[in-house]
Amino acid sequence: MEKANWQPTKAEYWKNLPAPARPWPSEVAWFEQYALDKKAQGKLDVLILGSTVEFRSMLHKNGMRVHVVDFSKKFYDILSEQPMAYKGEEIFYEQDWRTMDLGKQFDLIFGDWVPGVLHTDDYDAFFKCILAHLQPDGLFIGRECLRPTREIVNLEKVIQEHYAKYAAKYSFYESSMQYVYAYRTDPVTAMSSIAAAKAAWEDVHEKGLLQKDDYDVFVKALSVEKNEFSVMVQEDFDRAVAKYFTIAAKHYGKEPSAPWYPIYVLKKK
Repeated sequence: MEKANWQPTKAEYWKNLPAPARPWPSEVAWFEQYALDKKAQGKLDVLILGSTVEFRSMLHKNGMRVHVVDFSKKFYDILSEQPMAYKGEEIFYEQDWRTMDLGKQFDLIFGDWVPGVLHTDDYDAFFKCILAHLQPDGLFIGRECLRPTREIVNLEKVIQEHYAKYAAKYSFYESSMQYVYAYRTDPVTAMSSIAAAKAAWEDVHEKGLLQKDDYDVFVKALSVEKNEFSVMVQEDFDRAVAKYFTIAAKHYGKEPSAPWYPIYVLKKK
């Protein structure tokens, strides 16, 4: 089993990053809609894959029963240092999503960048674990990071578009983070190349295309990446999940990054 792309040093830094490293409010709103639908049916048990505070706070606000499963209690403790407008009782499980056995099924399972922190070789094991933990009418709702098409990233073009269209409202990280992380992905495994991303980032910096703040943020963000992660093409991801789930819906946020971050609503076949 491959090593997941998550470690304490990354968690320490990740907790300070803006969206789309974390869900935008417009994306959390979709998760809230499904939580409220389940609540209206008296179905309150929600499992969060990872320690995403935006999901936890929203669920506490709405009186749901919050369960969190993460690879390490240390990750949970680190990310819990982030502000949450609403807090409440949580049941925490320290288990690996690929092998977890929580002894319970849930009405909803939420994930952010899940299963993207895993190797694609582990997707089958992961999806089987999700199925085992969903109620018969339960939903797995995940915000993924996926390439919309097979088009190769042209980073210079992306940077030019950012400063022409988005820089007045968004940082480069906020509008275009995904293009750097997925600058080059393996055509077979869909795994990212941190080395390629770092080299490309230095190249555009040397050409004078970046503002200093935008450059500095990514230098630090890339420095904490110790393992590759997966960024599939959306149509390939659709085929992968279709072996296990019916895709009930796809939703998107309202920000420039939205085309890369579909929110999948999956149900048991």
